[in-house]
Amino acid sequence: MGTALGCSKVFNPCPDGARLHGRAPPEGTLQWCAKPDGKKHGRWVEWHPDGKLELEGPNKIKTEGSYVDGKMEGHWVSYFVTGVKQFEGEYRSGLKQGVWTLYYEEGQKNREEVHSAGSQEVKWTAWRSDGQKWAEGTLLAQRAQGLYSEWHSNGVLAAQGHYAHGEKAGDWKYWGLDGKPSVDAQGDFSRD
Repeated sequence: MGTALGCSKVFNPCPDGARLHGRAPPEGTLQWCAKPDGKKHGRWVEWHPDGKLELEGPNKIKTEGSYVDGKMEGHWVSYFVTGVKQFEGEYRSGLKQGVWTLYYEEGQKNREEVHSAGSQEVKWTAWRSDGQKWAEGTLLAQRAQGLYSEWHSNGVLAAQGHYAHGEKAGDWKYWGLDGKPSVDAQGDFSRD
């Protein structure tokens, strides 16, 4: 009886020219690929700490995505500790691009953001946990800008107006749950 020794190849999730850094569970919670100059290049993954896990296996991942020459690139996704998706979207050359979707812990869509390449403008829509549209607007350099609309939980328009540089501007209109105009803000918007 003899033993055959063969060549074993070590799996490296990193692209050519990059080396794996950090440690995967159970030894660590962060692992990434980087070039010799330190620029992240290739897969990047973070896991939830073992002490706070409710699920086992691949659902332990907290956030994963890729880098190209030090910039986030491609599809990125993050998960709640329960394994339910928290958010996902695309990066191009380190900037958010296209539709980003955020979720409630129960899995329903919470918010969608549309990011345009080379622009600081973000159009967004938010939903309540029951799936009913709650509000929509635009951010410019992370400040409210332009038309904003908000709906009551029954789907009736609750508030509408414009923002300029993060501040309410001009006339704002408000409606009650019955759809009749109101002088005062009502519903969720009244907390502003």
